[in-house]
This record gives sequence, C-alpha cells and structure tokens, in this order.
Amino acid sequence: MTQNEREELIFDLAHHRVKKLSEAGVFAMAIDQMCYLLNRETNEVLLRLAPPHLVAEPKNKPSGF
Repeated sequence: MTQNEREELIFDLAHHRVKKLSEAGVFAMAIDQMCYLLNRETNEVLLRLAPPHLVAEPKNKPSGF
C-alpha cells in the first residue's frame, strides 16, 4: 500500500466511523480532538486564547469553618 492509498483509506474509514456516531459522540470526539490540539500550546498561548471568565482569579474565600 502506498502512502497515498493509506491516507485515502484512513480518510474513508474515519468518514465511515464518524457517520455512524450519534450527535453526542461527534461532540465528544470534537472535544477530545480540541483538548489534544490545545495541550500542545504553551501556557501563555492558552491564557491568551481563553475568555476572561475562564481565567479569572479565584476570590479569597475564608478557609475552614
């Protein structure tokens, strides 16, 4: 199998498998892929990409009872 044939088979197989997924399965797969991509970024890039409500400093909560 040549490299081009392998890539075409992989694409066709992926297309076949994704077509059989539910909407929730497709969403879960998209989240997983996005986590993989974001994991490769530096902390600085992640902080720059994140909306403010995701990186807000935690409020000082009293500890204990």
